[in-house]
Amino acid sequence: MDLEGIESFLTVAHTKSISKAAASLHITQPTLSTRIRKLEESLGYILLERSWEGVRLSNQGYYFLPYAIQLLRELSNASTVLTDFNVSGYETTIKEITHNNKDFKIGINSWLAPVFTKTIISVLSKHFPNLEYKFVTRPTNILKELIHYDGIHLGIYYQNEKKTNFYHRSLIEDEMVLICSDEDSAIIQNNIDHVHKLEKPYLLFDNPILANNTNMVNSILSRLNINKFQVVDDFNVMITYLTSGKGYIILPRTGLFQLPNFPTIPIKMIPLGEQLPSLGIHLGYNKSNLFMEQIKIIEQELSTFFKKENVS
Repeated sequence: MDLEGIESFLTVAHTKSISKAAASLHITQPTLSTRIRKLEESLGYILLERSWEGVRLSNQGYYFLPYAIQLLRELSNASTVLTDFNVSGYETTIKEITHNNKDFKIGINSWLAPVFTKTIISVLSKHFPNLEYKFVTRPTNILKELIHYDGIHLGIYYQNEKKTNFYHRSLIEDEMVLICSDEDSAIIQNNIDHVHKLEKPYLLFDNPILANNTNMVNSILSRLNINKFQVVDDFNVMITYLTSGKGYIILPRTGLFQLPNFPTIPIKMIPLGEQLPSLGIHLGYNKSNLFMEQIKIIEQELSTFFKKENVS
């Protein structure tokens, strides 16, 4: 991602002026415009709209704004850890944070982490009690990139259309479920073709859980012919909308086990079976890495676990 372009975009968003933004960044206006144009070209949509009245964010620009802020903030946070902590009195802290290049690193899709983390810790504690390891929770596409660059040794994620050159295999096919209030469930009657009767918005979860699976999202939108949306970007907010009867959503079943009190929450989970394609949960790794013994045991234990789950 073009960091200079993002910084330029955010400065214009703040100053609401090309000239003021250029002056703030100590660059010329043509340079600023070029940066933003390159960013827009890489994204595939217009961020700024210009008129005689000045410049303002486009609809896409407003949507992109929090992502741009978050990206620069995360980079700033990493810089803080690596620089500000590396002063007198904090040497031990920075060493503990960064001295993990020899640890066994396990990447898990953030939606699946609550399901897999405990099992993997149990397996490693049993078979490798002295092993140092670390969990990395990221969206699917980032995990695939981390495996590619040997940033992690093992990845567990929802398979998607992004091509890879490392070994991967399916652990289980995760069924899609429709989640709604108890009252709305009585209207739908286990048939997603009845959702139009709700006259309520589809909760579009603005989260990489499904954002990294565009084929699945397109299948949902085309099957339901959805024309009314409510974007939510937080899991707890999503649950509140559902329990309040303010919408419905379709998500993979397995990640719902992250809800600590799911059986007591007044929402209904409707299995969709063959009404929508399932999502494959995959395990992937480079076969040349140093932790093949650990990976093979984890792979075996997880495969056994899911076989038992399917039988039951």
